[in-house]
Amino acid sequence: MTRLRSLLLAITPWMLTMPQAHAQSDAYTWDDFLYEYTTDEEQAEDEQWTLWLEELKAIHEQPMNINTASVSDLQRLPFLDEAQIEQIHAYIYLHGTMQTLGELRLVPLLDSATRRRLALFVYAGPPPPSDSKARQLLSHLHSTFTARTDVPLYYRKGYQVADGYAGDPLYHRLRYELKNSRHLQAGLRVEKDAGERYYDTYGAYAMLHDVGILRRAVVGDYRLGVGEGVVMGGSTWNSKSTPSMKEQSGIRPMTGMDESRFMRGAAATLGLGRQVELTLFGSYRKVDATLNADGHVQTLLTTGYHRSASERRSRRNVSTTQAGAHLIWRHGGLHLGATGYMQHFSRPLNPGEQTYRRIYPRGTDFGVSGLNYGYAFYRITLAGETALSLPHAAVATLNRASWNINSRYTLSLLGRYYARQYHSFLAAAFAENSTVQNESGLLLHLKAQPAEGWQATAYADFFHNPWPRYRMTHSSSGQELMTQAAYTPDGGRNTITLRYQLKRKEQADRMEPHHRLKAQWTLQPDKCWRLQTAGQLHRTLSHTGTSIQQSLRYTSPADLLRLALMAAYFHATDYSARLYAYEPALLSSVSSAILYGHGLHAAFTTRLTSRGGRWMGELKYSLYRFFDRDQQSSGLQTIMGPWKNDLSFQVRFRF
Repeated sequence: MTRLRSLLLAITPWMLTMPQAHAQSDAYTWDDFLYEYTTDEEQAEDEQWTLWLEELKAIHEQPMNINTASVSDLQRLPFLDEAQIEQIHAYIYLHGTMQTLGELRLVPLLDSATRRRLALFVYAGPPPPSDSKARQLLSHLHSTFTARTDVPLYYRKGYQVADGYAGDPLYHRLRYELKNSRHLQAGLRVEKDAGERYYDTYGAYAMLHDVGILRRAVVGDYRLGVGEGVVMGGSTWNSKSTPSMKEQSGIRPMTGMDESRFMRGAAATLGLGRQVELTLFGSYRKVDATLNADGHVQTLLTTGYHRSASERRSRRNVSTTQAGAHLIWRHGGLHLGATGYMQHFSRPLNPGEQTYRRIYPRGTDFGVSGLNYGYAFYRITLAGETALSLPHAAVATLNRASWNINSRYTLSLLGRYYARQYHSFLAAAFAENSTVQNESGLLLHLKAQPAEGWQATAYADFFHNPWPRYRMTHSSSGQELMTQAAYTPDGGRNTITLRYQLKRKEQADRMEPHHRLKAQWTLQPDKCWRLQTAGQLHRTLSHTGTSIQQSLRYTSPADLLRLALMAAYFHATDYSARLYAYEPALLSSVSSAILYGHGLHAAFTTRLTSRGGRWMGELKYSLYRFFDRDQQSSGLQTIMGPWKNDLSFQVRFRF
């Protein structure tokens, strides 16, 4: 209550001058958020990062009611830290509900940039009527059915040789979702990748939320993240531009199309009073793996492809079982939690004796346990997690501190140490590399709004890998520095952004510096039209990549028609100097292009929606034209010719 009284005193003077309504700038869009948040260009090649962005985009397309969003709901938004979430809930507790998102201006720690981002994912609406829980479960139900087909306008070598791909080159996916306003959600998905013969990927889930002592319960496919993600980190991801400054968000249903990074079984979080939560979970599923001659597992596969004979031999040939629990106690701004789980594989893991593989997990049985802890007091947050993995008793720890100096400046510090033999198959914590293992580092991060219309972000990350990584014969170190400034001089019509990034990282026993520079100008003359021009430069030790990109988007006044076009010219003398560009994508999807060589790339999307949103149809066309080659890719993926053209169709029906 002391903290609530302090907040009330802090906002009382502002309430006297509060405007009747405040609309967030229509000029700020998902594309702007994507550009600001994905400052680490290499994330475009990370399938897990793309999956997380798709889930985040789904929230953007179906925003949450800020008046009913729980702590775990808001934790899914990467730009909010624990202190900001606490203040949002404190404001709603004091005033009942937010009438408009303009009231976010009265939450002291929310700067204008955070308010703009938040408006992409939430709305201010009345809470649901106080009916019985059983009645609420069956009220306001609606269904969504989505179907997508991708058609390549070319042939790869794998479809033209006898020992190539078994199926046709079309990609299909079907998704169905049933939900009400808050308490019930269920879904079903099936997918066929290009080159596969049948729909060989499937999944389903059903979730209850805030029903009796059940805070959240899922049966079917789900993800689970607790603490800082050192033990289990499947519900929240982060980037260096906005490092994780809050706990993982607990149990999340598996709504995407990923074929490997999820659990299958059941999980439930129980509220044992107001201060204690207990999460229990279990999972059994079959996974893909390449096997040694003795039948042991050499590599666990995550691609999900089952096109060729060799890929089909690796299909679901290993089973794995996981079971564990998480217990957490909260009191005011203090929390303390304990986590543990055991995992068993039906075949022994035996990754080989190459130097970089010697630290990979071996055997059939593994266990991880950890403690997560934290304290948040108004503007200061301290938190961390320390874990121990078996059978090697290896330690991993991540600790962080964040200081909201005021609504304009936030300073953060994050340190991590992951022992070379530490391994958790469910971990997804802040790291330079793709696994929480064999790394130590320190990140310093600053977010600033030095003046009205200005936004700035800067970070410095220093990391070390004590054991040789792939293509290395010794330990390695590196540094990454980034600074970004954005200026919006006229309330959102024009935005100019400039970013510089330097990463020095050892590759193949040689320090490889990467200088990246990107300049972008966005113009939105009215609510319907939006133009964006961007230029990129990527300079390595001996190669250079450059590109210029132009985007155009039109949205009809009633949002019944959307058109988007992107065209880019690129010239990168080597793959090491490649460039990245996010392109227009279909609903609930994120699409990125990797540009190297010399050529042109373009993408066009159109979306038509009925009045009332009962149905929607989308079309996407993309093309590549290379000037420096007559053949693309290699092996069974080879395309004979300099052109690559694709069509995608998607329809959605809501009931």
